[in-house]
Amino acid sequence: MDRLANFTAGVQIHFQTDSPKLSVRVVLADKANMYQMPATGQCGVDCYIGSHGKQQFVNVTRFDPALSKYEAILFESFGDQMKEITLNLPLYQGVKEMWIRIEPSASVAHFPGFVSDKRVLIYGTSITHGACASRPGMAYPNILSRMFPLEFVNLGFSGNAQGEPELTQIISEIPDPALLILDYEGNTPSTERLRETLPEFIRIFRSRYAEVPILVLSQIRLAKEAFDVHMFRQREERKQFQQETVERLRQSGDPHIHFFNGEELLGLEYGECTVDGIHPSDLGYKRMSEALKPLLENLLRPYLN
Repeated sequence: MDRLANFTAGVQIHFQTDSPKLSVRVVLADKANMYQMPATGQCGVDCYIGSHGKQQFVNVTRFDPALSKYEAILFESFGDQMKEITLNLPLYQGVKEMWIRIEPSASVAHFPGFVSDKRVLIYGTSITHGACASRPGMAYPNILSRMFPLEFVNLGFSGNAQGEPELTQIISEIPDPALLILDYEGNTPSTERLRETLPEFIRIFRSRYAEVPILVLSQIRLAKEAFDVHMFRQREERKQFQQETVERLRQSGDPHIHFFNGEELLGLEYGECTVDGIHPSDLGYKRMSEALKPLLENLLRPYLN
């Protein structure tokens, strides 16, 4: 859908300031309107202080969800030492304007930068997009971005990502990828559609980037699977296809493609890690990120030393 193009999921603002107070004024494309997701996640901005690997959450904007614009103080009386700031923008809303206010006597400095120009691309469903995090920084791509000093590009398309070759071609044109994560299984209408799109997605990307690691991530477990045998078998069927596809490609000479079993991401109490039985809560996103971290440390090792 065209409106998804305006959502700011994954967009971050990095800078340094010695201002003891920081506030924002935000003009949104529309007001909060999601029943299953807090307004702070859909339309809010949250703030972290610290360098990569040491970022600490400070605050999220507080506002009237019935309005499409707001002003909010993120911190005050924090002293005049230089602070590295990360602002995470709304997950499910467009931002028409955003103003950042510091004290008149304060200074602003550039973000020190990442350790490399390489970036991690994550293509997937509404789960990648950020539903249903309570605030932007808790979507799993944003959590991962605090674990690694690289740029993370959120290519989550809620309800729409089906591995279309046209979009695959566009993704393949993004420069300097360090890693591509494919997490779109949940949006494919059938196993047959996944069988059609996944090998072609990989082929198109490989035609441009022969050695960039690709991580195929199967779907997390859904709460209803405990009672719906068909749902369980469908996910198992898709998981098996993805795993076999990766193994076939590795045996054919591509050592840079990998598979991760998504049913392991949320743990045994997987239903308790979601808001609606499908989309992760903050707990679910935290578990996903922690489960993926060791594998990403290995895949991104060339850029972390």
